[in-house]
Amino acid sequence: MKIMSRDFTKREKVLIVVLIVILAALCYYWFVDIPVRNGINEATSRKESLQLELDSVNQKIADLQQMDRELANLGNSGRAGYMGSYNNSKAELAQLNDVLSKTEEYAIAFADLTREGDLVRRGFTIQFTTNGYDDAKKTIIDLENSEYRCRIGDLACEPDTNSEEEVDLKHWKGKIQVSATATFYETMVGGVADEGLPADESEITEQTVEEE
Repeated sequence: MKIMSRDFTKREKVLIVVLIVILAALCYYWFVDIPVRNGINEATSRKESLQLELDSVNQKIADLQQMDRELANLGNSGRAGYMGSYNNSKAELAQLNDVLSKTEEYAIAFADLTREGDLVRRGFTIQFTTNGYDDAKKTIIDLENSEYRCRIGDLACEPDTNSEEEVDLKHWKGKIQVSATATFYETMVGGVADEGLPADESEITEQTVEEE
C-alpha cells in the first residue's frame, strides 16, 4: 500500500510556524505571565499592608516613649509638698485614695520603711486605669502636687489590653493602664517613734565603719 504524501507549500509552512508561535505565546501568557503577574501583585499588596502595620506600630512605640518621658518628667515641674512628721501613713493613704478615686480602678501596695537620720521614706507602688492618656497624666500631676511630699519613681503607661473597649492610640482615647513606684517623705522632727520605725541606717553605717 502506498502512503499518500506531499510536501508542504511555502505558505503552509509559514502558517504552521505562525500557529506554533501563537500557541507558544498563549501557553506562556496563561501558564507563566499571568501567574507571575498575580504573584507580583499579591506580593506588592502584602508589602504595602505590612508597611502600614509597621508604620502604625512604630507610631505607637514613639507615642508610648513620648508619654513615658512626659510622665517621668512631671516631678520636675511640681511643687515639693509638705513633709509630714512620722507616723503620717494614715494621712498619706487618705491622700492617695483621694487622688486615685478619680480613676477607673486602682491598687496600692506599701513597701518597708527606711530611715536615715531624721528622714523617713515610705515607698509604695500604685496601679491604676484611666479613660485616656490625659486623665492618666492629670492623676500623676495631682499626686506630685499633693499636700504631702511625694516623689514618683519608675513609671509605665500602656493601653489596657484587658478592656473590651477599643483603644484609639492615634488620639490616646480609651482605657490606659499606669503603674509606678513612688515614695512619701516624712521627718522625725515632731514625730513619735513606735514599733514600726526601722533602725537608723546612717547609725548602722557609722558603726560598721568604726568596727572595720
